[in-house]
Amino acid sequence: MPKLVIDNRQIEVPADTKVIEAARQLGIVIPRFCYHPALGSVGACRVCAVAFKEGPVKGIQMSCMVDALDGMVVSTTDPEAVDFRRHVIEWLMLNHPHDCPVCDEGGHCLLQDTTVSGGHGLRRYLGRKRTHVDQDLGPLVQHEMNRCIQCYRCARFYQEYCGYRDLGVLGIGSRVWFGRSAAGRLDSPFAGNLIDICPTGVYTDKPSRYFGRRWDFQRAPSLCLHCSLGCNLVASARYRQVVRHEARPNDAVNGYFICDRGRYGHAYASLEARPRQALVQGKPTEMEEVLNQAAQRLQNTTEQFGPGSVAVVASPRSSLETLAMLAQACRQNQWQAPVAAMTAREAENLHTAVARLKPSLAVSLGAVASARTVVVIGADPLNEAPMLALSLRQAQRRGGHVTVIDPRGIRLPLPFDHLAVHPAHMGSVLEYLIRAIEPGRAGQPVPALPDAIDPGSLKALADRLAHSRGAVVVCGTDMVTAQEVSLAAELAETLRQADVDATLFFTLAGANAFAVGLGFAPAAGVETLITKIEAGTVHALVAAESDVWWRYPDRSRLQAALERLDLLVVLDYLASPLGEKAQIFIPTRTIYETGGRWINQEGRLQTAQTVLKGGEPVAVTGG
Repeated sequence: MPKLVIDNRQIEVPADTKVIEAARQLGIVIPRFCYHPALGSVGACRVCAVAFKEGPVKGIQMSCMVDALDGMVVSTTDPEAVDFRRHVIEWLMLNHPHDCPVCDEGGHCLLQDTTVSGGHGLRRYLGRKRTHVDQDLGPLVQHEMNRCIQCYRCARFYQEYCGYRDLGVLGIGSRVWFGRSAAGRLDSPFAGNLIDICPTGVYTDKPSRYFGRRWDFQRAPSLCLHCSLGCNLVASARYRQVVRHEARPNDAVNGYFICDRGRYGHAYASLEARPRQALVQGKPTEMEEVLNQAAQRLQNTTEQFGPGSVAVVASPRSSLETLAMLAQACRQNQWQAPVAAMTAREAENLHTAVARLKPSLAVSLGAVASARTVVVIGADPLNEAPMLALSLRQAQRRGGHVTVIDPRGIRLPLPFDHLAVHPAHMGSVLEYLIRAIEPGRAGQPVPALPDAIDPGSLKALADRLAHSRGAVVVCGTDMVTAQEVSLAAELAETLRQADVDATLFFTLAGANAFAVGLGFAPAAGVETLITKIEAGTVHALVAAESDVWWRYPDRSRLQAALERLDLLVVLDYLASPLGEKAQIFIPTRTIYETGGRWINQEGRLQTAQTVLKGGEPVAVTGG
């Protein structure tokens, strides 16, 4: 490991570490525009110049382009280096508009901070500023091309990191321009990250435009609830309204980025139509009275028909605290155990996945990006867990190989092998792979495959897995059965027995589905409860943040079952037909108003902090 000195402080870093990163580890921040830890170095902006005094490199060099080497002596405060950076800042500002007062990036603009810290405050160039025509990039990202400093971050992120080609570099020389060949909505489901990654105000958040400066917002660390990955983000609110999500770096989970679903999926918390009033038979009632009535009527049902006549439906989007209290209420009152899945098959898949995911097999989302071989079984990453698709792309960019075993027309932003296997044959395919890889079976026959499956493709996949330096088995829990979930875990364990560093990654149906799998009934779902309602054994139903009306497929059967109930109590912060049918409705609070804890698909416990105290937004109340 090379040892070097930066600003009279010695440090030892791993090989291939750039000087700019070595300085960061010492707490020394070297200015940068084009460099980003996730994108690496490109040397486009020239503002990270430092002086190399001694060692194998001498003179003024770009710290993002030079590897740390033994014997280096580096100065970030050398007068020549400081003067070089000052001139770079000045020429970057030649064409930049002085529109900070109306720019949404103002207050957290890297160019603004660097210009002030570099001491540039006087424009000496008297020529006309270069101007560009802005594009309409859709409803989410605002384009202001005149603010661009040609750092190339946006094009590198969008094309290289994400794998989409509809935005990039156009023009040459002084007319370099970043955008689309024609105006239109951006194709990438990760396009919102352009807002975070741009060091100026070229790309800003359109839904929250002109809503406030960063220092005007109430900001707190939070989590995304739109899939089971638990991506980390920062939520911003103003005037009792959630207005913006930004990615919060976490190397083990989402890295530096989030998907657009997580970035923009916060409007529900501030909707004017959000139910905020407690109701009894559809009439507004004081909260204390509603709670008393709910408790009394549930008690009456229990006394008349027995404790088993009350059932509870929970939701994998609820916090760990909410799920724990529901389970405690059921135990204390001897009600039926709470359920969260819609069908018994979904519940069985979930509990099988949680039971088979041993700590030794679990892998973080960040580690998937380093895998050499990935096999995806019955999962659609781009729709079920978008940031998983981005991690798979990084694995492929680093030389890894991705194979998808799924009957659907899966789309991913990367080259991959697709084995279109009928759902009925997926178990046979996994058994074939397990037996082909299992140690000690060389030369022995493997299970027969259905005629529709090409054994050559599976043999090649088995060989690749068996000789991989690092393999990840990804398995969904939506379209497969518990048998395939268990076989996926067995495949990972077999690979480990064959001396392959193999891990297991499940995609689950909800932000807190792992917690549901840990604490709820192992083989029961809403379908089971409907059967009990139809049989007359369940007379009261409590639905806590669970919209079964939206999730259960047979709505006519559900409608008939709900009409048979003596009591329906709904607790939620979302409006739904189920809430409209409730005799008692109790409004609850969102993640932004309560915070809480969630367990992601890896089994990682994470905390979201309270962002605001609640209440209707000023935009609704007018004051």
